Amino acid sequence: MKEKIKIEPKWVRSSAEIWRDHFEEITSMDKVNKFDFTPIKKYAFYYAAAVVVIALLPMLFTRNVVSLRGEHISCVLPDGSRVNLNAQSKLTYNSLIWFISRGVKMDGEAYFEVEKGSKFTVNTKNGDIRVLGTKFNVFSREGEFEVTCITGKVEVKSGNRVILEKNEGVKMAINGELKLISEPEIENVISWKDDVFYFTSVPLNKVIEEVMRQYDIEIKYAANNNYIYTGNFSKESTIEEVLEIVSLPFGLRTEKLGNGYKLVSQ
Repeated sequence: MKEKIKIEPKWVRSSAEIWRDHFEEITSMDKVNKFDFTPIKKYAFYYAAAVVVIALLPMLFTRNVVSLRGEHISCVLPDGSRVNLNAQSKLTYNSLIWFISRGVKMDGEAYFEVEKGSKFTVNTKNGDIRVLGTKFNVFSREGEFEVTCITGKVEVKSGNRVILEKNEGVKMAINGELKLISEPEIENVISWKDDVFYFTSVPLNKVIEEVMRQYDIEIKYAANNNYIYTGNFSKESTIEEVLEIVSLPFGLRTEKLGNGYKLVSQ
């Protein structure tokens, strides 16, 4: 006689046994899920961290050199090139990539002595300069742009492109085009490095702006575009002496106003 096989219906098991089986299934699935997705999360984290580091690197190695009103600053770039900053000027460069790409951004006025080597660029709001090894002066303020080559060759770009050689200069015209300066007076152009400032047929309001910049002082003046000044001043003189030098030719006198001055008609 064949032995009967007894099959125990699932519903005969206790609720505790059924719950135990389901719990084991759930926990085993959870382990599988963790095993499948943890590596993805890990790589995503590493990728995000790498992106953050790459984004921060330029900021970490960016160098800013700033001269305030009333001061001149000299700095040496990573390749040994030297830069003199006139008052109220700014120079920015990246030391991390310097020997791959020699380049600076600037605003204001600066005198460069560039070591020979790969291309050296100066970017300003008004135009760009490219050289290999030379000495040159750059003036770039509020829509005004002027470059003077002291030695070597300088390529200048703005509305057009001009190659300057030794003792040549270029200035941006009202229409944005670069115009050659005939026989620039080199010593007068770079004399600011020695605290002497020359002006040839310059509107008086521009001269007053330079005086304020060099002496870090406020001067109130009702601008008259018909007043054109030719002359010079030295920072060895007091501010009162300088104001007398630039104002007397136009029949103006100086009045003291708290921490500043005012130019009025005599």
